[in-house]
Amino acid sequence: SPDSVSAEPAAAVDKRPKGTLYRDEVDSMVDGGLGRFLQRVEVEAALDNGKFKGFRILTLYPPSFWQDVDLKPGDVVTRVNGMPIERETQAYDAFVALKKSNELRVSYLRGARRRPLVYKIGARPGG
Repeated sequence: SPDSVSAEPAAAVDKRPKGTLYRDEVDSMVDGGLGRFLQRVEVEAALDNGKFKGFRILTLYPPSFWQDVDLKPGDVVTRVNGMPIERETQAYDAFVALKKSNELRVSYLRGARRRPLVYKIGARPGG
């Protein structure tokens, strides 16, 4: 039917391709500040024999924001785009660098396994 055909393109436009972030969303998040972003995640320092290993995720909220992101409580984020995040200034630098990067790469541990989370950052179609 004509109704189902016209509804499909709108759904396709609203649905972001998997593994993609839109440049305008990333820039808006960075412009909002690291403190504002950190309101969406509760973390604590994860230490291994007193040495900083990364930030352990305690809570992600709201769940809808993190819906398609393969991170969960207990994961330990170790680097962002290859940059260390141990000190506040390092975390800030990694966050701000996203405005100039064409990808977001989060290195993290789930248990003892190192895992990458990679998103391409590109222009919104038609934008």
